[in-house]
Amino acid sequence: DNATLDQIASPAFDPEKMLIVSGNPPGVPTPASTNQSPGEVKFLSYAPKDLVFSATATAPAVLLLNDRFDPNWKVLVDDKPEALLRCNYIMRGVYLTPGSHKVEFRFVQPMDTFYVSLAAVVLGGLLSVALFLLPPPPTPKPESDRARPLPATSAAARS
Repeated sequence: DNATLDQIASPAFDPEKMLIVSGNPPGVPTPASTNQSPGEVKFLSYAPKDLVFSATATAPAVLLLNDRFDPNWKVLVDDKPEALLRCNYIMRGVYLTPGSHKVEFRFVQPMDTFYVSLAAVVLGGLLSVALFLLPPPPTPKPESDRARPLPATSAAARS
């Protein structure tokens, strides 16, 4: 991460001609020439959690989406899952082979938070039902109705 930030901050970094991909991206070759026309991309649909593009790549390329990287984004190329790439430290992308492709970025919320929320709602519901079904606690008797201890008597007084 620090090396990526150093490269991006360098005056030699030109974001129009250069792309930094973090990690070891699967199958992303280094292009022979950066002056080559990479192709064309068109929006097909745009929703906050689902972006669909039509892309035509003339050479192996990385489609860079200048949007914040989050590992919960999943990417499909021609309806098949592909590796989501972390590009230029904070953006996301996907590797494309030459040809026409349908590319979809879909945000998939992890189910862990759903299950925790569901468990909390169920537990709250069970506690609410228990409060209504359990009998109320006995009310304490007023001071005047309580039994008072009898005074101690001697054995001579009993006979």
